[in-house]
Amino acid sequence: MAISNELKPCRRASAPLAVLCGAAMVLLGACQSPKTSAELSDNDYVDNFETIAFYREFDPDKRSRRLTRWEEPLNVALVGDVTDRYLEYTLVHLDEMSEMSRLPINIVGPEDKANVVVIFSPDPFNEAVTTYRDVYSPFFSSERFMEKLTKEMEDQATCYGRIVTSDERPNEIVAAVILIPTDLGRFIVRACIIEELTQAMGLFNDSDDVEPSIFNDSSPNMALTDHDRILFRLLYDQRLSPGMSWPEAEPIVRQAVTEIRT
Repeated sequence: MAISNELKPCRRASAPLAVLCGAAMVLLGACQSPKTSAELSDNDYVDNFETIAFYREFDPDKRSRRLTRWEEPLNVALVGDVTDRYLEYTLVHLDEMSEMSRLPINIVGPEDKANVVVIFSPDPFNEAVTTYRDVYSPFFSSERFMEKLTKEMEDQATCYGRIVTSDERPNEIVAAVILIPTDLGRFIVRACIIEELTQAMGLFNDSDDVEPSIFNDSSPNMALTDHDRILFRLLYDQRLSPGMSWPEAEPIVRQAVTEIRT
């Protein structure tokens, strides 16, 4: 398995009187009304899809990548402090992603060949490398690298996700691991579940120019918008395939946007 770059982490809030909006921290009273999904043009959707699906936040070269997504069913194991409420949040979002992607998504035990592991804990970064090391370490090329990177992410992130791609098909996602904190309140837990699971499906980037969207760090959105759902449906349009470049995908995306919005 090839180990992919990290998903965009939800960053820690540090200022007082702040609300973590998905991955963004927005001071109370400072959120402005963004565009609505209906106000966007078809060209806006095409441009936003290119930005979110074909670019990566942490790429210093800011170069266009190839389309990357899942092709096989997801078998999801939920590990740790999974309350009934957190289970419901997760199941609702997995059901929606399954419907939009047309991929089967199943809940399994971590011992049942899970290819997605979601760890819930009040201290997820520490417990991932200790209590849950056996289910966490397979997502890294070495245990030393796992410990180093997890420590770095703990200093930067509230929640965190990492994907693995296929050796033979490097633009096909075959596994993912996600860390969810349970000590920051149910709204943050729900936002982390939605954003990290969605990004683990292949919508990796974020941009302040993309709105209204959970993929905008300056946005107050803590759940998928209608705009985000259209981007998700575009990613899993059956006329697209993993490995496509943007010039190859663009005409299909333009046609699909028109069809979805008609």
